[in-house]
Amino acid sequence: MKRNILLIISLLACCSVFAQGVKFDALSLDQALARAQAEEKLVFVDVTASWCGPCKLMFEEVLSRKDVGEYCNEQFICIQINVDNLEGKDFRKRYEVKSIPTFFILQKDGVVRHRLQGTRNPKEFLAWLERGENETSSLFFLNLLLDQKQKMSLQNTIDYYLILKDIRKLHEADSIRNILFEQTPFEKLTDRECWPLFNEDPYGSKYFEYVVKHGDKFRENQERDRIDDYLVRGYKQEIQRLMYDCQASTEAFDLIKQIVAVLSDPDCTIISKADKIKVVLTWAKEVKAFLESDIPGMIEGMRELVELNEWQDCLWHAMKYVGLNGKDEDKERVGQFTSKMLFEFANTPVEQWDFYQKFRYLGFPISCNGKFWRNALEQVKEKNKPLLVECVRGNDAYFVTRNWAWDLSERVVYLNSLCVCVRIDMDDPEVAFLKERFEITNYPAYFLLDKNGEVKYSWEGMIGEDQVFRDSLRKGLEGL
Repeated sequence: MKRNILLIISLLACCSVFAQGVKFDALSLDQALARAQAEEKLVFVDVTASWCGPCKLMFEEVLSRKDVGEYCNEQFICIQINVDNLEGKDFRKRYEVKSIPTFFILQKDGVVRHRLQGTRNPKEFLAWLERGENETSSLFFLNLLLDQKQKMSLQNTIDYYLILKDIRKLHEADSIRNILFEQTPFEKLTDRECWPLFNEDPYGSKYFEYVVKHGDKFRENQERDRIDDYLVRGYKQEIQRLMYDCQASTEAFDLIKQIVAVLSDPDCTIISKADKIKVVLTWAKEVKAFLESDIPGMIEGMRELVELNEWQDCLWHAMKYVGLNGKDEDKERVGQFTSKMLFEFANTPVEQWDFYQKFRYLGFPISCNGKFWRNALEQVKEKNKPLLVECVRGNDAYFVTRNWAWDLSERVVYLNSLCVCVRIDMDDPEVAFLKERFEITNYPAYFLLDKNGEVKYSWEGMIGEDQVFRDSLRKGLEGL
């Protein structure tokens, strides 16, 4: 067991492999191209830097995903190029990299087949990968058509519009979209093929209004849910913008009234499903109450949104208002649904703790540390891994502004590959028994437990250096 754990730690230290995501090989560009020729593959390049925040965001939210990893690892030879080293500087000059992150799909001769600048969500990134892997929708192929002055089909033109957006030539992309919108027959414009011309446009744009006007025809030619979801998103974002702006203007109330009137009409067919109409109307109710400083209305709107499994960052505006201005009974009412938000809306233990800190800071009654503890013990059995527990005191102001001890993305990947990790607020009476069980004398305190729940190693106090933390963990793992 000891030998296996040490091997895992060694591998994690020596190579850049995500648990389920993209596997980047430690190869130079020339080595990657040579391997691509031997294996008849393309080369995927992530141009990055250690100081680049958006690059880290892509690492955490996209490149580490299982579906993205499976696609890239199957289709490409994957490498990372750091712009700060010698090869990175050469690559940046050769391929005219002007900002990072930038992603390339290269053909085996090193020619750019496809390119992407900036961050994308997982769905958008996978769509970009697929367009690049498919020769006839790639940047290389479409540029070749243009250079040879060959006629482009409607699908070619739409693909080229998407490529221009990918490489941030937004003015040219918008010009092409306007031409397509004006010249494509109505029957084709409402087809699935032309949906990329509409699918990102906000409420109030001519494209959004076109979908509203011809919604029935769009639904007939495409998936009904796709059109409904697009319209719901547009109305929601416009209503939520009013909460972000925090401007209780006449125009804001008129807009809410207008949207509510349209969607409350019994004969309304703009959005076809009643449950999706209810989502928009509930957001309208919540934002109106917020702009009117109506605390009971805000709380009731929050409760309904939580029941509808709706959550957006802007809802923190209302929660913060209630926390700072509400009475104890108001906070008690909010406390009735914070647990659902904590365990259903937070996707990771780090997010859970972030939610917990905010709820506690705003004064909402919440007791969940017992569930944190029980869930962690269940995961230990399910995953057959040791348990790493960080015990803190939540009333310490330091922890209000601090995330986990392992809040760096690479540290999270490292720890999750070795342990089940949990953080416990020892000020919660529900977990008071742990203080005696662990004999805690100082905070934060760290405990490594085996799969039977027995403490095998512990250490206490602030750890300022990442390597010190890893060394402490390594010593504990060696003892298992």
